[in-house]
Order: sequence, then C-alpha cells, then structure tokens
Amino acid sequence: MKVLIVDDEQPVRESVELSIKWANYDITEIYMAGDGIEALDIVRRETPELIICDMSMPRMDGIGFLEALRKEGWDSKVIVLSGYQEFRYARATLLADGVDYLLKPFKIDDLDKAIARAVEAIVESKQNKSEEWRRSHQVNEAQALLNEQKMATYLQSETANHEGVRQLLTEEGFPLEDFYILLFLPRNAGEVVDRHFMGDESLLLFSVRNILRDVLNPLTHHYFFRMESFLCVFTAGNISAAEMDYYRRKLEESWASTIRIETFSGLSRLKLGYRDILTGLKEAKREILKSNMLDGQRIENDQRQMPGLMDRELLVLEALKKQDKEYLGELIRSFVQELRARGYLSLKELQHYTIEANLLIMRISRQLELEPHIDPLSLWLSDLEEWEKALTHTFWMMIESEGENLASLRSIHAIRHYIESHLGEDISLTSLADRFYFSPQYISKKFKENYDTTIMSYLTQLRMEKAKSLLGHSDISIIEISRIVGYEDDNYFGKVFRKHVGESPSQYRKKQQER
Repeated sequence: MKVLIVDDEQPVRESVELSIKWANYDITEIYMAGDGIEALDIVRRETPELIICDMSMPRMDGIGFLEALRKEGWDSKVIVLSGYQEFRYARATLLADGVDYLLKPFKIDDLDKAIARAVEAIVESKQNKSEEWRRSHQVNEAQALLNEQKMATYLQSETANHEGVRQLLTEEGFPLEDFYILLFLPRNAGEVVDRHFMGDESLLLFSVRNILRDVLNPLTHHYFFRMESFLCVFTAGNISAAEMDYYRRKLEESWASTIRIETFSGLSRLKLGYRDILTGLKEAKREILKSNMLDGQRIENDQRQMPGLMDRELLVLEALKKQDKEYLGELIRSFVQELRARGYLSLKELQHYTIEANLLIMRISRQLELEPHIDPLSLWLSDLEEWEKALTHTFWMMIESEGENLASLRSIHAIRHYIESHLGEDISLTSLADRFYFSPQYISKKFKENYDTTIMSYLTQLRMEKAKSLLGHSDISIIEISRIVGYEDDNYFGKVFRKHVGESPSQYRKKQQER
C-alpha cells in the first residue's frame, strides 16, 4: 500500500513519516510533496491509496488539490491536517472522500487512529471490489471454459464441425479468414503445478492466459483454447510469418521466465481460414514432433541402435513380483540414461517409446493377472524426466494395487512426520513419491483415508500455523517468514495467508502486538 504526505513544511512531512509504524498497516511506499501541484503529479504517477494533506500551501493549496482529486475521479482516502478550523476545509475533505480532519498541532496518537480507520476503509473497499470482480470473473471463466470445450470437440475429429467453429469465432469477434495458428505443448506442466501452484491447475492456466494476453496485446486479434495436451492460439492482424514467429518465441520465453513452464511449439506459416484449421493444426504438430527432447544437436550418421524397452520385460516382471520398487526405478532410470546418451531424441521417437511402454504395461498386467485399471501414459508426454517418473510411478501402482501391508501404513505415517519436519523445504507429491517409493496417486489416496485431508491442505495448514506463531512472537520480517515456511514468493505467501486467516500478515501481526 502507498501513502502520500503533502505539506509545505519539510519538518512536518518528516515528523509524520517517522512517527508512524507504517509496516503495521501494510504500507511499504511513502511519497512526499510540498504543494498541491507536486502532489497531483505523484497521484497520477503512483496512485497512492492514502493521502495525508495540509490545507495552507503555496501554488496549489489543499482545497485546490482535493477538488482536482475529485474531478479526476481518484478514490484515495484523505486525512486533512490544518491549523485553520474552517468549515470549507472540512467540506473539501468530505468531497475528496476524506476520513478525518485534524487540527495542528495534532497528537500522533490521533493521527495513528485516523490512519487505522483509513486503512480499514481501504481494505474493505478493495475486498468489495475483489469480490465483485471474482463473481464476474467466475461467470466469464465458466463461459470461456465451455467455449473451449466446444472448440476442442469441434476440432478433434478428422472432419471438423466448421459451422460450430464459425459460430464460436464470430461470438468472440475473431476474423474467419487470414489468421495464423500457434500450437504450444507444455513439457513440465505437472511438475510446475505440483511444486509452484500447490496442485491447482486452474491457477496455472489463469497465469498462462494473463501472460498470453500481455504478450499478444499489440496484435489486432487473438483467440486461445486448450485441446488435448496443447495450448492453441489463433492470431490475426497485419503481420508476417516472421513477425508471428517473434511472438511465438516471446510467449515461450515469458512463460518460462515467469511461471517456469517450458514448451515446444509449432506454427502454421501461411494464413488460414476457419475451414482450414485442421490443416494448420497438423502442420504445427509436425513441427513439434521434430523437437529434440534432449536439447542437444543431432548426431549425424549415428549408427548406434535405438535401445528397446521391451528387452527389459523379464527384469521388470521379476522386480514387480518381488515388489522391489527401488530396483524398478533403477531399471527405468538406466533405460532413460541410454536414451540421453544418444544426444538426440525427437518427440516422435519418444512417442514410439510411449507406445512401447503402454504395451509393456498391458502385457505385464495380464501376466500378473492385475485388474485392468492402470491408465496408459499420455502420448504427448514431452519431457524425458516426467516420462521417466510417469512410467516408474505406473509400475509402483501395480505393486500398490496388490494391497497394503503394515510397512506401507507406517510409510504414510512417516510421510506425515516428514512434512511436519520439513515445512520450509520444497515439498510436493512428486518429491514425496520419489523419497518414499510410492506413486503420487497412492500417497494422495492413503493420506486422505488416514488423516481426512489432502497432503497439500495439511502442508498449507501447518505452514500457516507456523507463520502465525512467528508473526505473533518474533520480529522476523514478513519476507523472511515466507521463506521460513516454504514460500519463495512473499506476495504469494500473503495471498495464501489472507485466504486462510482472513487478513494480511501485517494486519495479523499488528493485532497480536496490540493484545
């Protein structure tokens, strides 16, 4: 939150700044001005939520400044400081959405109380606006999601529903002709959702959309939807394929730097119409299928034989019979290392191994007479590390489907103890799975059965309780507390804290100190 102190006397400005514990009110930026003209410039540039203003000033006095605020529509809360007890000043304060009118010389305690009332009003106003925005956003998001599903359905067959596509594009105000098709395949979405978005895929998608909107803002039109594992973008405007390629790279870089999502991408080089979308999607997919999983250079005339996953069938089967999860993990890890040693592996080649892995899973399931409920690996897994984890966890699930024993129950209790002892570390379902040799699905299911809560909910609750204790019984900064309880981003920590506690960390600390 920001505050602007306006007074022509520098000692008064400095006295106000030094006398108030601004951190208690979540105020982090303080600006100063010597008259109304300078103050108005700061308001236009910095938009402070709270203004503490003198009335008698040169060039533009308090009345002129407050009237300008009202005319320009600023909704900052105002506290007037004045040595003149006249109604016109009080009236100007009220017109400018003021909170208090204090006569000089004023008591610091009175100013502190006035600031507390102002901040409370600001927070309430923000919450009301946020709630109104949230409801509107939910309606818009629901409609957008429905349209996404419709578009994906219209395009997922060999013969597209052109009339349905035309209707959706028309509703969005998107041109029916002369647009490019961009296709992005997220590589590490599972890891990013698990580690950085607390398992909330919708929050990741919200961030993806926001970044896309910012990057493509200079273009005349863009339309976004998801289909299968892909992020699909249609773009229209007076731009060349080379310029479109620039925006493609900028999107990839922005997603990677901001939310850590790595992608492969493909682009239709010619502008298309709505009846040619399937053609454009196929062209973009062909480009993606050539992507190198290993980010290295193709080895020319590489005569080494491609390793075969099916050659390991007997070893995998034996490990499953012995329920040796560690050895299973090592078998798959060594196979992936062979793939990496080649220096080049296209997505198309990885898909070949995905098909082979699914065949192996099916054959072994039959030999072990397991129930046919194991889901196959996704054909569009495009990160070799995620591919390795997915296959490993699938084989672990085969062992877990045989039933639990006392050792597995003890491991679930051990997982809970580990979480309690490592709150400040990077904990995710995937990291727990790798540490305790269980599939993420099994851990999630058994933790819920034993403790009637999800792992992420339990972890968040513990982190919030520790944060509350530190806020109430220490002078450690809020930024440092966020690190201690496992949040890299203190802004994100603040949002989670407000969601669970009902107020910001600084507000909670202030209340605890007043008790």
